[in-house]
Amino acid sequence: MVLAATAFDVSSQSNFVAYWGQSSAGSQKSLGEYCSDSSIDVIVMAFLYQFPNTKLDLSANCRSTFPGSELLHCPDVAEDIKKCQSQGKAVILSMGGAAGAYGFSSDEDGKKYADTVWDMFLGGSGSQRPFDDAVLDGVDLDIEGGSTAGYAAYVAQLRSHFEASSDKKYYITGAPQCPFPDAMLGSTLNSAWFDMVFVQFYNNFCGLDAYPQGFNYDQWDTWAKSQSANKNVKLYIGAPGSQSAAGRGYVDASTINSIASDIRSKYTSFGGVMTWDASQAFDASSWGQSVSSALKSGGSKKRAFEPVQGKLISTRSANVTAGAMHARLELVEGSAVYVSDTTNTFEFHVQIQSADQPIQQGWELHIPLPVGVSVAQASAQAHNIRVHDNTLVVVDGSTINENMAVAFRVAGQHIGNEFGLPDPAKIMLYTTA
Repeated sequence: MVLAATAFDVSSQSNFVAYWGQSSAGSQKSLGEYCSDSSIDVIVMAFLYQFPNTKLDLSANCRSTFPGSELLHCPDVAEDIKKCQSQGKAVILSMGGAAGAYGFSSDEDGKKYADTVWDMFLGGSGSQRPFDDAVLDGVDLDIEGGSTAGYAAYVAQLRSHFEASSDKKYYITGAPQCPFPDAMLGSTLNSAWFDMVFVQFYNNFCGLDAYPQGFNYDQWDTWAKSQSANKNVKLYIGAPGSQSAAGRGYVDASTINSIASDIRSKYTSFGGVMTWDASQAFDASSWGQSVSSALKSGGSKKRAFEPVQGKLISTRSANVTAGAMHARLELVEGSAVYVSDTTNTFEFHVQIQSADQPIQQGWELHIPLPVGVSVAQASAQAHNIRVHDNTLVVVDGSTINENMAVAFRVAGQHIGNEFGLPDPAKIMLYTTA
């Protein structure tokens, strides 16, 4: 059985989670294709929509069944799961959903079904495993109907399996509605250990469209720190990936980036953003990529765009190493420049400073630009420069003595109301000699 290690960091505040499987946009890519996008940290597969009589629905991504059974058998999805995990992503199976026939009648039912899930999808050894030897990273509870009985016992029994296994880290997540306490999961959230909670801030009065007065993240933060069994549980802002993904609560990428930055600055419980669903968030609008990019840049570098030249955005730095070369990269200036109604221009400077003695060899600097940005022009004071795959490549044939400044101007169509400096930690420095 393949137990793929994951680099996913549950303690991070910059994770981006996407539900996949229900094709809410009308069509969707394969699981493997979405996992090739570096924007996504966690994929939640939807849904195990019937239990304890197990039935899966991945909306036409898997149609074959085990002989004499209605249980889906999905070898292609299994390979995609392993591909995702090999890329450092966690893959979790969601139970429940808005439509389905599920629930337990007692704690004993919950415990028994935890054993079933362990054997069918996690580290157990069931005779019929829908995803063959792929071992999922955990289970999500999206309970929106039926009885509330048995779920705490179910989680506790799964936890006992997790603790007895040293092969990998497993996670339990939940997806309550934002009204507090959640009608279906409230009691379970209070008594069972959850690693992450994806609060659905949409289709309700307390959603993203009610920010800031009616947005109730503060209630969930109080729960996390005072009532949750896991006082370090991470809370996620659940958001629709497009206008059609929910009845209400959708906000554009610029707005949710601002909200997430505000929440992150105030609450240590913040873990990132969850979206319903991948087919909506990762369409031509690039909503998902934009939100993930803002999370991973730390949010602090974002400032409101103003049509005033010379607006200082931030100063950011990082240490880099290329072979024997040690240097410090510092983005020392960022200024927003208004160009037209459809094109914004952003200017920034990169300063490279040797961390030790002057480096007696040539170097090459690769600077990835934020999503949605196209290069209009770039200057690099006597250095060669080119553009490749939305990356500025600067080549120098001499050495770094003390420091060198490279000035760039980049432009993007319809960037929106916010823009920021590239992340210096993602800038790559290479030796060329």
